Amino acid sequence: PTLTQAQQDGLLLDNLILSTAEALNNLAATMARCNADFWSLTDERLATVLNTDIARTNAVFSANSALGLTINTMLDTLSLPQFSARAPLVPGRSLEVGPDGAYSVVPNPAPVDTLP
Repeated sequence: PTLTQAQQDGLLLDNLILSTAEALNNLAATMARCNADFWSLTDERLATVLNTDIARTNAVFSANSALGLTINTMLDTLSLPQFSARAPLVPGRSLEVGPDGAYSVVPNPAPVDTLP
């Protein structure tokens, strides 16, 4: 059947929303990959990077959290199963902040040997 102009415009809008959702999903997946790569650095390297410029580190954490929250909220609002990636909202490692604002990386626990 022939679609009315309004129906055609509605389909166009649906396609634009799906294109935007796909881009958001890709961005969330990219942020998750980058987050995993960064937090996989050794404790010493992480501490060095985090403490080289603490103000910059705090600004990056704040910006990433705000961006991730916005992306996740938009994807949650669409609630489409094909767009399941979510941006991480918290650091990928445990951190402690000293009185001077410097970061300390809490070491990951040693693997437990479960063999008898």
